[in-house]
Amino acid sequence: MIKPEDADFHPNDPVQKRWAETIGFWFAIPEERIYGNIYVLARPNVGATISSINVVQGHNSDPFGVDFTDPHMHVPCPDSMVKFSLENGLSVEVDAPPTGYHFEYESLAGVCSMDMRLEGSMPAWDPNDPSENPLLSVDPEHSDLGLGDAWAGGHLDFLGRVTGTLELRGKKYTIDSMGGMDRSWGTRTELGQAAISYVHIPFDENFGIHLVMALNHDDDEVSYGPLRFGYVYEAGKVHGITSAQMEGSQVDLLPTSNRIRVTDERGRTYEVYGSAVASAPWYTFSPSYVTFQALMRYELDGRVGYGLMADTWGIEYLAERTSRHGRAARRLAAGTRGR
Repeated sequence: MIKPEDADFHPNDPVQKRWAETIGFWFAIPEERIYGNIYVLARPNVGATISSINVVQGHNSDPFGVDFTDPHMHVPCPDSMVKFSLENGLSVEVDAPPTGYHFEYESLAGVCSMDMRLEGSMPAWDPNDPSENPLLSVDPEHSDLGLGDAWAGGHLDFLGRVTGTLELRGKKYTIDSMGGMDRSWGTRTELGQAAISYVHIPFDENFGIHLVMALNHDDDEVSYGPLRFGYVYEAGKVHGITSAQMEGSQVDLLPTSNRIRVTDERGRTYEVYGSAVASAPWYTFSPSYVTFQALMRYELDGRVGYGLMADTWGIEYLAERTSRHGRAARRLAAGTRGR
């Protein structure tokens, strides 16, 4: 179970230099085909923080084509995750923990500013709790959340309404749309050997879906599954997902469309169809990963919603499958097994 104090730093052994605490937040302006990310990875026992902020409009095949990106690696680590300011111009205040956040940002270059409030529409969900995640109650060994040790120590996720303003290179926008956030804590070894698809599908304050699927790259083909975890939020209650199937298409690994079918612990099944209205690769939230992400327009029984799909690939995961040495090693291993 997630508690209000989970918004702040968690107790840990100061000797453990790999301890990390993160904030991952996304927002959207669907009518402008805009989405953005605010990401913070703090390592309190090292005293350093990564902070990456970006804003994307429309489709972009290259990271240098996005409308704004500001990766600071590194800035000093704050003393608290509940109220802090970083030297890159980002300030965060958790005014209603664990699901009420206020983000303010002014880029040092003076070309981008944000003032946004995220108000959670649901309780923060805990995939490590068997009483919330039915996959754990059925199979206690189902402990791999899909991103190595990054989410094993603790993880929360929720959907909510984002309101506020964005000013980008002299143009002002009003924000009033659904968004989402996750947060994690624990030891984090950045090996880049994992791959997952992180999908948020919020339709409104009363209904939304979240799921994380394993992400596979075999013989240059991308596929999704098995399910790592997820939930359906409906009418004030959160229901863990028990099964999911996901198909998708990509161009240069950027998601272009998907079809998702989920069944929750009540036995209710939902099938949604998504198409990308904006997309870009995001290399700067961690040097070990690249996220090919898209703002998707979803349809479900006449409803329309917009959500983030983030296909997150470990750089080493891809190198093992796509580099010259990686392909040669896999061919050699396959030949040895065939003898």
